[in-house]
Amino acid sequence: MMKQLITILFLIVNLNGFSQDTQNFPLLISGPMLGYVEHRSAYIWCEVSQEVKHASIRYWEYNNIDFFYEVDYTGPLGNPYNPIHFELPNLKMNMHYEYSIVLNYKEVEKQKPYQFHTKDLWQYRKDPPDFSFMIGSCSYINDEQYDRPGNAYGQDPAILTTMGNYSTDFMIWMGDNLYFREADYSSRVGMHYRYSYNRKTPQMRDLLSSRPNFAIWDDHDYGPNDSDESWELKDESLALFKKYWGNKTYGETNNEGIYSKISWSDCDFFLMDDRYHRSPDQILDSINGKPNCEKQFYGMQQLTWLENNLLNSFAPFKFIVTGSQVLNPLNKGECLRDYPCEYYELLNFIAEYKIDGIVFLTGDRHFSEVIKYQPKKGYPIYDITSSPLTSGVYNISGTPEFKNPDRVPETLVLENNFTVISIKGKPGERVLKMNSFNKAAEERSNFTVNEKDLKFK
Repeated sequence: MMKQLITILFLIVNLNGFSQDTQNFPLLISGPMLGYVEHRSAYIWCEVSQEVKHASIRYWEYNNIDFFYEVDYTGPLGNPYNPIHFELPNLKMNMHYEYSIVLNYKEVEKQKPYQFHTKDLWQYRKDPPDFSFMIGSCSYINDEQYDRPGNAYGQDPAILTTMGNYSTDFMIWMGDNLYFREADYSSRVGMHYRYSYNRKTPQMRDLLSSRPNFAIWDDHDYGPNDSDESWELKDESLALFKKYWGNKTYGETNNEGIYSKISWSDCDFFLMDDRYHRSPDQILDSINGKPNCEKQFYGMQQLTWLENNLLNSFAPFKFIVTGSQVLNPLNKGECLRDYPCEYYELLNFIAEYKIDGIVFLTGDRHFSEVIKYQPKKGYPIYDITSSPLTSGVYNISGTPEFKNPDRVPETLVLENNFTVISIKGKPGERVLKMNSFNKAAEERSNFTVNEKDLKFK
């Protein structure tokens, strides 16, 4: 009997000790991150530990904490990886909100207030609001046990802190937002690890929580280097992308992928998927002197989706956001120009239907620049490339591309950088201004174009 009592007491002590350890274990693994924020709804993401049994978001109008709402998470918990999200309903328009994350019925401590602001209904009532947004691509966070031997490829993540401190309305991650290693893309578990590992980066926290974040992918956060539609784990990759990002939609019912459209003020953004339906780079560009339409970049259904949405857009600037460059004739890597059937289909469509205001936003290259393309008819089209955030820099000095005649002068940036784009001015006179900054927030390039310059005469 005494032996049984001692055993019971031993178990109680150890269970209590386990409980204490569990309480000390961080319940919030990463986040929060803001996804889309609309007039009456908002998307909030976070990742929680296996010990979380209950999760909710408590939110209230700014300076009115005595009257709060609470939304419970109703999905599965207790898994090795637990990315979860909340969609807050019935919000007021043009209202500033604060919120807290509640895990196991206790509010998570925070260093700064978590806040968001819903959109205003300006249409038919006032001029479109001025706004700004941030873009960047190629974010490599070092992880020695999985990195290749030699010098670390990831650069100083302090640039993410700089970005978090820079005030913009939202952020667009333009692909290679993380880099799958060989041990990652061999399995779904490996890819999940990489997403979770990157998202825990401390320097990223303020950037993710301080404004809505939207994303596309390129090859390294889709699968292996230069991966395409043939990659065997592409469906698992798509599922993970949806779990870790906060776009409003992904693809179409009858055509999977990550492509979607967002609108901000009077501008439209078409977030393109350049991987899920992409043909291998090695397929011939042309056969018998004619573009090979079997070689797909977006795939014809996605391209038709883009064309239809361009027809229905009245935005002064229509941003087409894609992982690879589009217009650069000297790009020897991956570029839409190397898929001539879709390249000429899109440019001819823009010319035929006189679609004003087209601007491409791209990543991938590990340097930043603005490429200018002048069609035989119509206005000049620009491709604004922003890269890299924390990955290695590709120094093109000494190559033919270094003096690219299609580059807008003084826009080449050969260091880690991010780009801020602002849209300002009265209707009919909206102005796009681009500025690129390094990790010390020092300006490295700038470029300005008026909406009047991007119109068919």
